[in-house]
Parts: sequence; structure tokens; C-alpha cells
Amino acid sequence: FFLMIRRPPRSTQSRSSAASDVYKRQELNNPLQEEYDYKVENANNPTLKIELRPTTRVRHYQERALSRMFVSGRARSGIIVLPCGAGKTLVGISAVNKVKKRTFIFCNGSVSVDQWYNETLKFTDIDRKRVVRFTSKKSDEMFDLNEAGILISTYKMVGDIKKRSAKAEQIISKVKSVEWGLLILDEVQCVPANMFRNVMTVAKSHCKLGLTATLIREDNKIEDLNYLIGPKFYEENWSDLVNEGYLAEVQCIEIRRYMLSLIHISEPTRLLSISYAVFCLKKK
Repeated sequence: FFLMIRRPPRSTQSRSSAASDVYKRQELNNPLQEEYDYKVENANNPTLKIELRPTTRVRHYQERALSRMFVSGRARSGIIVLPCGAGKTLVGISAVNKVKKRTFIFCNGSVSVDQWYNETLKFTDIDRKRVVRFTSKKSDEMFDLNEAGILISTYKMVGDIKKRSAKAEQIISKVKSVEWGLLILDEVQCVPANMFRNVMTVAKSHCKLGLTATLIREDNKIEDLNYLIGPKFYEENWSDLVNEGYLAEVQCIEIRRYMLSLIHISEPTRLLSISYAVFCLKKK
């Protein structure tokens, strides 16, 4: 079973600390799950003007994943696992469209930030000025935080408190001053890292959605997601999507070749050796 928590948001830092305390000290060994009544009007969290475009098609398994998040008119915090290429971004955008509140999206890098930005504009009719990128390479003009919008950034940009510019500090200060309806964490397996988990102290959010294709870490911190985000409430089997034609068929072939160690070879020769190995692989 899940331990359900229903309450107005306090600071995310104290909430994460409290959840950690409940989860570890009482040794419940069950994920904590928060619910958000997003349909209730709240002056501190205005409605976001956004709708999916008529041309946007949400696949049946994406709708099934969203149905596990939205239950009885409430949004549940938790994690959705979908294979690479199965449309995790569209699932996140559909969640934003459902909640219709201020949304903060965290990505693993600037390339992913641009992908979320472009896909949001592609699949929805939201005003372009309401979608803002906040990275070291690109910082769009911030929308009025007294109104609703979507902010997209990276874990490192927000979590690394030692390397922020004065302008970035001003933006972070403004972000901390408002409520966020939805927090989306792409590649959520990164969140338990010591630096990346700092992002959980920045935004006061009502609901958190983690997205990933690989809910795996080499350390034992993956279990921390149970109280940082919530339980895994949906996972799609990649082979089912292959059989249904949504993903390309995968064929794995092992080719064994004798190769000298590349560590002790000079750079130009090493590159030629690697190129030759790839050529042989394609040839076969």
C-alpha cells in the first residue's frame, strides 16, 4: 500500500526532510505519495492557458500512464517509466495540460531543455512567451511570475549553488517566491545525486512527476525517489510496443574481434583503429 499525504504545500525543503524522516525512521518500507486537488481555484497558483492542438495524438499507453497519475480528480506524485522513443515528453506535456498550473521542468542537459521547449510549442497552443528556457547557454525572458507559465531548466543550473551568476540568483530567488502546481523531473534517476537533489528545495510544488526509461542507479540511492518523488505507478514493456509497431525492432549481434589495447596507441592511430572496427561491424 501507499502512505497518502494530502496537504497544502509548505517549503519543498521541509517537505522532503519530513518525508525522509517518516520513510526512514518509521521504516514503513512503502513509498510516500502526495495528492493534489488541481481543480481548486487558488489565487497563489493561477490557471495556465494551454490546450493540446487538435493534431496532437496521445497513444493508448500514454493515456494509460496518465490515468495512473490522475485519479478521482486529483493528481498523484510518482514516476512513469517508458522505453526510449515511447514519448515521455508528450506524457509530461499532457500532464501539464491536465493540471493547467505553473510548471517547472528539470532536464539532464541543455539539449533536452530545447527538446521540451520545441515539443511544448509543437503539441500545444500555449503562448510562446509563457514557455521559458533557463540554462547557462540560453536564458529566455522570464514570464510574469504573478501569472502562470512553464519554466524549463537543468538539474545542474538550479542545483549547483556554487556556480550561479548574479542574474541566475535573481531568477532562482523569484522562483522560490511562488507556488508551482507541477514539477516534472526528466531522467528522474538523476535526482538522488547529492547535487541534483538540491533542486527539490527550490520550487514549492503541489505535485511531482518523474519520467525515465531506466529507473536504475549504480549506487543504492534509487530508493530515495520513494520519498523525494513518490512511487512508480506505471511502467510500459518495450517488447509490447515493438509488437504493436510503436517502436522499431531491435536486433543484438555479438561480434568478437581481436584488437590491440587502444589505451597505449597515439590519438590519430587510435581513431583510425576505432573507425576500422566500426566499419567491420557495419560490413558484417
